Amino acid sequence: MAKAIETQIYPYAEKTQGLPVCLRGIGGTEYQGYVRRGNEACWHQVLYCLSGTGCLNLPDMSFEIGAGDVIFLPKAFPNEYFPHNKRWEMRWVVFDGSRVEELLSELGIMKPFVLKHIDLKEINKLFDKMLSALRVDRVNGIYKCSGLCYQLLLELCCLLRNEKLPADDIKNEILTPVLTHIEESFRRDLPVNELVSISGVSHQYLGRIFHQAMGTSIEKYIRRRRLWEAKTLLLESDLPIKDIACRCGFADAGYFSTVFRREEGLTPASYRRKIRQDQK
Repeated sequence: MAKAIETQIYPYAEKTQGLPVCLRGIGGTEYQGYVRRGNEACWHQVLYCLSGTGCLNLPDMSFEIGAGDVIFLPKAFPNEYFPHNKRWEMRWVVFDGSRVEELLSELGIMKPFVLKHIDLKEINKLFDKMLSALRVDRVNGIYKCSGLCYQLLLELCCLLRNEKLPADDIKNEILTPVLTHIEESFRRDLPVNELVSISGVSHQYLGRIFHQAMGTSIEKYIRRRRLWEAKTLLLESDLPIKDIACRCGFADAGYFSTVFRREEGLTPASYRRKIRQDQK
C-alpha cells in the first residue's frame, strides 16, 4: 500500500506551454473534502482512491468511489465529489498541453469515466515519480513530468480498453501481454510477427482484435508511440537527431525525419526550434 501523503504542488508553469503534455498540479490527502467544479475547469484531471469511500456526481450519473477506483475528468466538464466518511484518501493529477487534446482523442478518452477495482501499482509508481521530480526541482522537474504524464495516460488507455472489450477474457489475455511488450520494446526494431508469436493467435485475428480495442492498427500504434517518445526527447534533451531516431526505434535518421515530417508537418530539428522559441 502506498504511504499516506498530505501535499499539493502546482509547479512553475512559465515557458511550458509548448510541451505536448504538461503537468499543472499534483497532490493527495487522507481527508478529501467536498469539491465542485463547473464549466470553468481549465485542466484535465485524474484521481484515484486508496482508501475510504465517497461519491462522484456527473450531470447525468453518479458513482460510488472506493479503494482501487480511478476517475478521469476532462476539462470544462461539471462534476462534484465528496466523502461518505471523514477519511477518504485520494490522489490527483491535473494536466494540459499543446497536443493533449489530440492525444486524448487518439486514445479515445475525451469523456469522463470511472474504472472500478483497479490494481494501482503502476499508477502509484508514476504518481510517486512525478511527485519526486517536483520535490527535487520545481522549475525543471516539470519537463520530466511531461513524459510521466504521457505514460499515465497510456496506462489509463490500456485499462479502459481492457474494460471496454467484450466480456471475453480470452481477448484480454491476448492483448495485455502484447501491449506490455510494445511498451517495453518499441525503442528497438519490433516486427509485428514478434507480437503475433507472443499472442499465440494468427496475424489476422490479432490485428482485428487490436484494432477493435485500440482504434488503430498495430503498426500505427507503435509508430505513434515512437513519435511521442521522440517529441519528449526533442524537448527535454540536446541529443542529436540521429541518436533520438535510434533511441525511439527508427531504422535511421532519414526515415525518422520522413515519418516525423509526414505526421507533424515539420522536421524534427524544426520542431525542436519552434517549441523552444515558443517557450522563451
